[in-house]
Amino acid sequence: MGKRSNTDKAIRNLMNWADRPEWSDEQSAVFDTHLAPVCDRIGISQEELGEELAEHGYGGMLFGLMFEDFISRSLPPDDKNVIDDYLERRGWRESVPGRRYLQNLRDSVLSLYEVVEVSPGHHCDLRDLVRGGETFRVHERMGTQNLVKWDRIAARVLTMNSKQVFSGGILPFPREASQSLLRVLTESRKQFKKELSRAAGKEAIARISSDNLDERFLQDACPAFTSIWLVHTLERLHESLPEMVNRDGEALIFTETRFPFLAEQLEDIAQRLDDAPDWERDNPDEHTWIWLPKPDANTGKKQGGVAIDTLRDGQHPISGTLELKPGVLMLTTNSMERSQRGQGILEALLHGLVGPALSKLQTPEQLMAENENHQQDTGHRESTDTIDPEIAAEIIHNTLDQHYRQCLDEPIPALDNKTPRQCARSKKGRGKVIEWLKHLENNELRRAASQGQEPYDSRWMWDELKLDKYRNS
Repeated sequence: MGKRSNTDKAIRNLMNWADRPEWSDEQSAVFDTHLAPVCDRIGISQEELGEELAEHGYGGMLFGLMFEDFISRSLPPDDKNVIDDYLERRGWRESVPGRRYLQNLRDSVLSLYEVVEVSPGHHCDLRDLVRGGETFRVHERMGTQNLVKWDRIAARVLTMNSKQVFSGGILPFPREASQSLLRVLTESRKQFKKELSRAAGKEAIARISSDNLDERFLQDACPAFTSIWLVHTLERLHESLPEMVNRDGEALIFTETRFPFLAEQLEDIAQRLDDAPDWERDNPDEHTWIWLPKPDANTGKKQGGVAIDTLRDGQHPISGTLELKPGVLMLTTNSMERSQRGQGILEALLHGLVGPALSKLQTPEQLMAENENHQQDTGHRESTDTIDPEIAAEIIHNTLDQHYRQCLDEPIPALDNKTPRQCARSKKGRGKVIEWLKHLENNELRRAASQGQEPYDSRWMWDELKLDKYRNS
């Protein structure tokens, strides 16, 4: 029987032991400290909360975190511990690795970590955001498969056979939630030290090392992790996605409009496009054009939502792209309105050379859902009325490139309405820019992983801001 089987068996036996009458009430009381404040705040029962979390796949990971808090606690009035009780009365049934794992779990504390590097399915390098210290490596197969660089996680790290490993409970923390947690922990830590000083005396506190003080504090702080995570998670689940629009204020929808034509008409079509002022050859050696209409009164009028677009030379919005393939001319745009305008322009320009147009479209949400389904079933063939994922990926990468190049010289709310270049010049601002860059990179890595695409490489931004040496520190 392997090491993992020994620890899994020990945990299963311990869970059964914790359900015994002498421990079930204690377990429920600990779970209440995690869930009751949040349920009272939002006005739902713990059963309703559990159902909603289970519906979105969060029930198991939250239970693991709360259960590990329970089994690592020394409970009043006699500082009794469920692991000690189990090992004393039933420990003979466990293997040596199983007993050692339970003992290490009993002595562990929950902390917040940042993923500095990750090799999915093998290991990850972590930085403790609460206690500080050097980056260290955790060897883990299952727990690292869904991690990406700059993720933040709440976890317990155990030392087994001279290697660091995760315990069972790992809770992913969105960046905003992790920042809230760190602020709460900082204030709570000060209060904890004051109360401990009053109870034990200043001289006794002075004899406790900083590491031991942090561990004693974190032993009691676990409910803060779950409460803040729950509040942020529930708010995110209940909020609507922001509307994404292009620079004309039109809803972002990926469209393809195809015009059939006879093979002998190809050169005439290419000549008319070359002569049209609004269409510019993208590559002189290929039959591809970009649509650069003259700006009108409505250009640039954003009508709410998150505005994104692709720009030519960082200035001129590209309304669409054209590709002339054997038998079909394909127009690609990012809105229904642009698709309709482009169709009208091309039908007039190429009258007598092309046949009736056939259009298809996808919203960003549909595209993401399609790619997610494709990853879950790689043998499934998508129908022909969907956008080519390579074209969509190119649009996304071009959009991000133009967007971030502009961002470096634009005020950013997260940077106190200063530009990244301005902030990178000062020590105080540098830290904020680094966090901003990590946030962007983490979001892009997670987006690309979910859609099965190559992530946008933002390392040039670190170089541009002269912050490359801080990227992995």
